[in-house]
Amino acid sequence: MFGIFKESEKTIDTYEHVSFILKSLLTYELKDLPIRYEFWYRVAIRQEELRTLFTEHRAKISMTTAVGRFHQTQYEGTKQKLAKLERLSDMYKSFCIEEEREALNHRLYFQKEAITELYEHVQNKELYVYCDAVQQQFWAAVSEDILDAIAHLD
Repeated sequence: MFGIFKESEKTIDTYEHVSFILKSLLTYELKDLPIRYEFWYRVAIRQEELRTLFTEHRAKISMTTAVGRFHQTQYEGTKQKLAKLERLSDMYKSFCIEEEREALNHRLYFQKEAITELYEHVQNKELYVYCDAVQQQFWAAVSEDILDAIAHLD
């Protein structure tokens, strides 16, 4: 009977699920930046890149030419990407503060099932990222779902 004790499984709470999902999303968003930089520095670099693109496209918008309309489309897309990245990074910052764990878990209680399902999808992401187009669609869907689930935290 000695030595047959099972270690109790550590239960992963909603806080850890959301933190893992957000970290995975941000890591995907930053995948083409050099790993040698700190995580938050890479987030700042990506945000600055998007702000620069946003400004350049905005300056070149013209509804009288096809290229001007292209810049309008790119401006709107870049604006959405920047807002989403800022939102994800701000939420991830709040999930890096251990003192907020209990309060965040309480506030996420009604989203627990949706977050757990999303966590399982991210855990098994290899099944859904077999080509670049599918990988982009997968992460866009994860991003949308996690932002919906944590929308009420503000």
